[in-house]
Amino acid sequence: MAEQLLKEWMGFVPGQDVVLLEQTMGADHEDIEHTMPAGSVGTVDHIERYTNDQGVAVTVVIWVNSERDRSIVNVFDELDGPITNFIKPKECA
Repeated sequence: MAEQLLKEWMGFVPGQDVVLLEQTMGADHEDIEHTMPAGSVGTVDHIERYTNDQGVAVTVVIWVNSERDRSIVNVFDELDGPITNFIKPKECA
């Protein structure tokens, strides 16, 4: 169970666009499986601090298409390793 929602952690904030540093997989809202390559763009949905071994978890919505109407969701927590192994801020164009 989450102890608290965080407004910022390790330089990441909810609503921030990020770039995935590793391939990730998951099903969208129609249960269609997608494999997204490293370099895909996602958005931080929320950041939670858990009271168990998970520590802080960052939930990322990963966009499957440029219209942003189809996505998968992945959660990266401290048991996975440093968050900077999985996502980085998306640079503005």
